[in-house]
Amino acid sequence: MEALDMVEMTGIIGKEGIMRRRPSELSGGQQQRVAMARALVVQPKVLLLDEPLSNLDAKVRQRVRVEIRRLQRRIGITTIHVTHDQEEALSIADRVVIMDHGVVVQAGTPEEIYQQPNCAFVAEFLGNSNVLTGGASADGRSIELADNSIPWPGVSGRTTIIFRADDVSIHPDAAALPPDAVILRGQVEEVLFVGYSYRHLIRIGQQTALVDGSTIVPKGPAVIAIPRDKLQVYTT
Repeated sequence: MEALDMVEMTGIIGKEGIMRRRPSELSGGQQQRVAMARALVVQPKVLLLDEPLSNLDAKVRQRVRVEIRRLQRRIGITTIHVTHDQEEALSIADRVVIMDHGVVVQAGTPEEIYQQPNCAFVAEFLGNSNVLTGGASADGRSIELADNSIPWPGVSGRTTIIFRADDVSIHPDAAALPPDAVILRGQVEEVLFVGYSYRHLIRIGQQTALVDGSTIVPKGPAVIAIPRDKLQVYTT
């Protein structure tokens, strides 16, 4: 009963009512709570959650995510939460560990991981990221990407540039561009409404970038401006 109380399963239905129900009579969110209660009832020193929210719909997943965080803080059990959902990891964890083929590539607070990725894998994995490839110029002072030349001293060989769709501004022409921004010219091919913004698919040479904005930029030539501190550059 204490375990059911911890996962807030007894408030609305009542303890007797919920105890009589079979698993098939519970909603997906209630089944997840019961599974949590079964794990907590043995009072473990460490609680392992392996993709605990993967079978829930989006709204229930968000609600249970908050409940897991509140529960963990209240009972104080060290919890290891395994997930491929980056939003889930960032919102629940005190410390995030990102692994690639069984190897830890970066560990830190959610803010550190998101804002200061230490390699291309982490930068690409977190956020709605664009990954474009180019090459260093002969003098090593710029990155050549299709018909664009990005001033970037000290590069060599093949380069990967990564930036997030919501860190970019898009303009129909080169007028009124933000100062000191990295500029890429391309072609708007599609515009999708995704609820909170408009997502533009921009062709840059043979590659495609996604740019989110609050207004529609019509199909045709366009310029995107990336704040220099929001652009991640990796060389190979």
